[in-house]
Parts: sequence; structure tokens; C-alpha cells
Amino acid sequence: MSVAVDTAVWGGRAAGVAALERELARMRRVQSANATEQGHVVARASVLNLVVHATRDVHARRAATTIAELARRHPSRAIVVHADRDRPPGIEAELVMHSHQPAPDAVRQITYEQILIRARGDSDARLASAVIPLLLPDLPVFLWWTGTPPLDASHFDDLVALADRLIVDSADFARPDVTLPGISRACAAGHGRYGVTDFNWTRLTPWRDLVTGFFDLAEWRGYLPHVTGLRVGFAVDADGRDIHPSQALLLIGWLASRLGWRATGALSPSEAGGLLFAMERPGGLVRVRVRPRFERGLGEGDLSGLRLQAERDGRLAEFVVKRIPNSGLALATVSLDGRLVSSRTVPLRAPTVTDLLGEELTIAGSDRIYEEALAALVGLA
Repeated sequence: MSVAVDTAVWGGRAAGVAALERELARMRRVQSANATEQGHVVARASVLNLVVHATRDVHARRAATTIAELARRHPSRAIVVHADRDRPPGIEAELVMHSHQPAPDAVRQITYEQILIRARGDSDARLASAVIPLLLPDLPVFLWWTGTPPLDASHFDDLVALADRLIVDSADFARPDVTLPGISRACAAGHGRYGVTDFNWTRLTPWRDLVTGFFDLAEWRGYLPHVTGLRVGFAVDADGRDIHPSQALLLIGWLASRLGWRATGALSPSEAGGLLFAMERPGGLVRVRVRPRFERGLGEGDLSGLRLQAERDGRLAEFVVKRIPNSGLALATVSLDGRLVSSRTVPLRAPTVTDLLGEELTIAGSDRIYEEALAALVGLA
């Protein structure tokens, strides 16, 4: 096991697990001495282990920045595993470890530890064995898997076996229509061992609140069993090449799981990367359309709007949520037989990755509603 370090990003260097622990201890002593000279108090506190798996350098660096931003709220032993796939073939596999602690900048500095394991070449089988001795005992383990998780790979199973909670972001999935049902199977396999969550699910929280808000009113609640159509729009880039419908699919899965809809067949491609399919509800069908649209100011995959149509007693009701461009707001409207009867403008929160991770690190168990939304998508794969 050879060791090197990018000191500008990761801090000190070490040559193996034992040397790494010695280097961390040395850094603590230096930090404590510097703090004492400046009249500061340094407290080492870790409340959890956070393991991050990344195959891209940009994801590894984003994780390092996010962990640093969360250090005060969630001091942790953070281990970033960077599986570097860009090295030339035939190179010998090696694991490179780095460590970093922030300089004291407050009267009372809560320290954290961040370690980088850089795995080059074909070293997947060695990742779990490199992580295990670095975990702090008797603390929960959160595993944040960036990109598309290789659900059938042994190194994925090995790292998940260490975790109390698996965190993914379906916004980064290459094929969410295929991977989301796989995540559903991972949820089922993890019952009693680990919980699963998705940053994209948390991004949908304000949208789910807006939809449920329509039906808090008794006059509209009776339309819920009679939904006949659902349209969901999501953002794409100007060229329409980056298609990420995972938020749209999760929203559909959530509605299906809450209202008892069932898939009647696989997803069918529609125009320009969209999807067109039907789901069965008690007493009828729901026709679903997922439409990609270019929207300035939105990231690829972000929801741009939704429209629920329902027919009851010969009357057509439409419940619409639409983003107001470049405003951070949404317009929620209700129409009855084509006549607008309700309209309100509401804030639409856009959490950062730091916000999302910070929220997930406070939850240790499973999210039953998320798991049921995923299960509703399985029949569409």
C-alpha cells in the first residue's frame, strides 16, 4: 500500500493504516498547540462515520467540501473512497490515503477527520478491507454512493454490509428507469440491517407538500380516487441530450403508492426522450406522460411542473403546479371544467447538497414512504 497526498486539498500524508492514525494524532497535537497559543479550545468530537464512494474526481472533491461545511453540525470520521478509473490499463492497483483537519477559526473548534482512499486500477475487492480499520467503533456508518451504484457488484455489497444507512442521488443515475427498481430491491434486502435514502426524494418534498395541499380541502378530496391523467415535466439542457427523469419517476411512484395505482406495462418512449404509459387504478386507468422541457435556470432533471386531471360526477378538475421561471416560486392552481377557481403562489425550496446530506445524517432508519414509491415503479422497468 503506497501513499501520496494532494496537500492543497487533503492535508497530511501517511503510509498505511497505522501511520495514518499516527499522522492524525500528530495533526491533533499541532492543532491543539496552535489553538492554545491563540486562546482557543479544541474539542475532538465524532458522532458518526461517513464513507463516500466516488469514481469521479469532481464527486470526491464535492464530497470533501460538503463534509467540511457540515463539520460543525455533524463532526465525523469521514472516509472518501475515490475509485480512480482513468489511470492507464495494466497499472498495479494501489490504495492512497490522505487526511485533513480544518485549522481552528473559532473560540471553540469542534474538529473532524477526513481521509481519502484513492484506489487505482482493479482494486475493488480491497476497498472494504481498507475502510474497516478506519471506522470508529460504536458509531453509526453512513455510506454515500455518488453516481450510479453497481447494485450487482461484490464491492458494492461489501461496502453496504458496513453501513447503517445507504445514501444515493438518483439525479446522477445514468438510467434511472433501470436503477430505481434496483434500489427498491436493495431496500428490501436491507430491511433490519440498513436504511436507504435518495437526495432526489428529499428534493421532491416541497412538490409532495403542494400536491397533498390541494386535497387537504374536503371539496377536492373526492376527486383523488378518480384521477384519469397525470403529466409531469422535467428540465433538460438546451440540446435535449441529458435526460434525467428520476425526479419525475419518483413523484409518479409516490402518487401510485398512495393512491393504489399499479403498473400495466413497461415504460414506452415518447417524443424527445419523454415517456408515455398507463397505470391501473381502482375503477379505471390513469394515463401518464413524462415530458422533457428546456427551462432556463433549472438543472437537468429538476421538475418543471405537473398536472393532475380527475373526472367526477361529469366534472373535470385539473390540479396544476408550475415553476415560475427564475424566481424560486411556484404557481399552484385548481380549475373546474376549464374555469380557474383557485390560485396561489408559494416558495419552492432548492436545497444544496450540503443541506441534503445534513438532513440525511440525522436519520438512521428506513423511509417507508420512499420504499413504497420505489416499489410502485418496479412493474414499469
